[in-house]
Amino acid sequence: MGLKIEDISAKTLINVGYLHLLEENNFSNIPAEVMTIGFLRNYSIVLGLNPDEIIAEYRKLNPVKMRSGIGTIIIKDAPIKKTTRITTGTLLTVLFSILLLLGISKIVSTVAKSDKVSKTELDQAEAKKNHLEIKTTDNVWVRVKEGENSIFEGIISPNTIKTFDSAEQFSLRIGNMSGVSVMLNGVPVKLPSDKLVGDITLSQTANVDYPNTSGQSTD
Repeated sequence: MGLKIEDISAKTLINVGYLHLLEENNFSNIPAEVMTIGFLRNYSIVLGLNPDEIIAEYRKLNPVKMRSGIGTIIIKDAPIKKTTRITTGTLLTVLFSILLLLGISKIVSTVAKSDKVSKTELDQAEAKKNHLEIKTTDNVWVRVKEGENSIFEGIISPNTIKTFDSAEQFSLRIGNMSGVSVMLNGVPVKLPSDKLVGDITLSQTANVDYPNTSGQSTD
C-alpha cells in the first residue's frame, strides 16, 4: 500500500515501536493481551482489512497467549496525593494559635485605648495648668511660689521674659513693681502703681489678691 510505519502510527495513534512488534509477530513484548488485540484491530481497519479475521488468525497462531483476565497497563507514573490527617495535637495547636492571635489583638487594642485615654488625660491636665509670664523693663527682684513651694527667687534683668507653668496657684513677691508686667493665662495682671514691693496671689482667672502691698518687704 506504500504506507510507512510512521503514517500508520499517525492514523492509529499506536507507538512506532509496537507497530514494529506487530509486523515481526513479536507479541510477547507487548505488555498485555488486550493491548495486542486493540492494536491489531486498529491496524487492520487502517489497512482496510477485516479486524475480526485478523484477530481470529492471531489467536489461532498464538494459543499460548490466550488467558483470562486483563493485564495491568502502566501508562504513566503519577504522584500519589497524600491524605492529610488532622490529629488532635494539630487541632489543639491551631486552636491555641487562634486564641493567641485573638489575645494579642485584644492587648494591642487595650494598649491603644489606654494610650488614647492617657493622651486625653494629659491634654486635660495641660489645659488645667496656669501659665505665668513675667516681663521686665528694669532690674526686678522676684520670688515665685507654686502653691507653698518656692520655684524661683532672684533678680531678673531688664527686657527679660520668664515663664512658669503649674497646676498650682501662683503667688509672687515683687520688688520694684514699676519695672515689671505680669500675665496669667494670657490675661494681663493689673499691678498697683503706687507700690514698689508687695505680695501677689494669682488665681486661675487672673484675679489678684494683695495681702501685703506695703512699701517695704515683709521679710
